[in-house]
Amino acid sequence: METLAFYSYKGGVGRSLFLATAARFLASLGQRMVVLDLDFEAPGQHYKLGAELSADAEGRSRGAVPYLLATAHGAASPPPLIEHMVEVPVPASSGGWLRLMPAGPAPERAYWSALKELHEQIRFDDPSGQGMMPLLDLHARIAEELKPDYLLLDARAGVTDLGGIATTVLADTVVCMSGSDGESVDGMIAVVDAIKATPRLQGQSQIRVVPVLAQAQLGTSDAETERNARLAFLGNTARIGHALLSLPHGDAQQTADRLAKAEWDASELSRLDKAYLRLFQELFPPSSERIQDLLEAGARSRSTAAP
Repeated sequence: METLAFYSYKGGVGRSLFLATAARFLASLGQRMVVLDLDFEAPGQHYKLGAELSADAEGRSRGAVPYLLATAHGAASPPPLIEHMVEVPVPASSGGWLRLMPAGPAPERAYWSALKELHEQIRFDDPSGQGMMPLLDLHARIAEELKPDYLLLDARAGVTDLGGIATTVLADTVVCMSGSDGESVDGMIAVVDAIKATPRLQGQSQIRVVPVLAQAQLGTSDAETERNARLAFLGNTARIGHALLSLPHGDAQQTADRLAKAEWDASELSRLDKAYLRLFQELFPPSSERIQDLLEAGARSRSTAAP
């Protein structure tokens, strides 16, 4: 199981929607996908993936917060994962599947009460490292019981204890999305430096960091050029070397809806669609060849249609 954490220093750059689009697209290619919403203070993956968070037959809520709270209360055995997950529909012909473990039933009042209780039970900033153990246990259970190809983590924006665990301990790859303004890029550079300097657990490989400039407006000033070059250099993009990947302006929701389908006209891909696909090639190398086929099919269709 490959684990990717999606992080942004500031909110509003499209991180959560990009994650949801990746999950749905990879599932449509036949991959087994799990999404874990760790943005506990502002959860939204259940909205992005269109998941209904109905309670179970006994009225219990599902999600990461209720799950972690149950384990914190010292249950004799941890609750079944499936009881805290939602099956997200994917095209039947794809052969893939997508399961979401939401943070919980936000914005219901009961969710915020449960989150407050969780923070009282588990200190994610515990210097002894005990605070990360419930998350490591959950990570291991997902890998062993569900055996997904990919686990995608939606990490909280900014500098937080839970976000730090997601990006330095749980993840194999961190997708760092930033706006193009100096404040966002400078903040992201500091965070990426910190991620790469944090020691890994025994047996873990070096973390891969992929910086992405969202809604890119590449400036030409010396300061902007220097910032972007620094951010690109800090990244580890195996396929293209030290280059700053970027997503242009466009209708991200329309792109998400289009790429989630099993069948679509490759000749009608927008500039943003193609940028998403090229970034997916970088993030998910096993699917790179199939994605390239889609891009080339679009190029052939446009060439044939040209007068």
